[in-house]
Amino acid sequence: MASSPIQAVPTDIEHEKLSREELIALLHGVTEQRDNLLAQYESMALQVDESVREIAADELDAQQSEKKAEASEHRAELEAAHAAELSSQLDEERRKRAEIADEFARFREAAKHAPVQNPWDVLWRAAAQIVSDWVAWTRAKIPSDSAFLPWFDRVVELVKVLSRLAFKGAQALFGWAKPHVIELWSRLKSERRRQ
Repeated sequence: MASSPIQAVPTDIEHEKLSREELIALLHGVTEQRDNLLAQYESMALQVDESVREIAADELDAQQSEKKAEASEHRAELEAAHAAELSSQLDEERRKRAEIADEFARFREAAKHAPVQNPWDVLWRAAAQIVSDWVAWTRAKIPSDSAFLPWFDRVVELVKVLSRLAFKGAQALFGWAKPHVIELWSRLKSERRRQ
C-alpha cells in the first residue's frame, strides 16, 4: 500500500515547548496537506463524475437504440398490415372490374343479337343500361347504414323521370324539326341553282 501523503503529526505536542515560528510552520504544513488532500478528492470526484456521465450517456444511447428498434418494428408491422389491406382492396377492385367487363360483354352480346326496329329505342336502351350500371356501382360504394342512401335513391328516381321526359321531348323536337329542316334544305338548294 502506498504511504499516506499525510505526515505523521505528533499527538503529544507540547504547545509550550514549541515556539511561535514552529507552530506557524506546523500549521502551514497541515494546511498544505489539507489542500493536497482536497485537490486529490476533487480530482477523484471529477473522474467519478465523468465516468458516471459516460455510463449514463452509454445507457441513454442503448435505450434510444432500443426505442428506435421497437418503433421501427412497430412501423414495419403497420406497413405490412397496410400493404395487406391495400392488396385486398386491389383484389376487390379487380374482381369488380372483371364483373363490370363481363356485364359489358353481356350487354354487347345482347345488343348484337337484338333486332333493330327504332334506332332511338336502341340508343335509349344502351344509355339506360350504361347509366344503370354506373348507378349500381355508385350505390354499392355507399354504406348500407348511411343516411345518404335514401336521398341517393330519390335523386336517382328523379333523374330517371327527368331523363325520360327529356328523351321524349327530344324525340318530339326531332320529329317536328326533321320535315322543316328537309324543306328548308330543299329551298336553299333551289335558290342556289337559280343564282
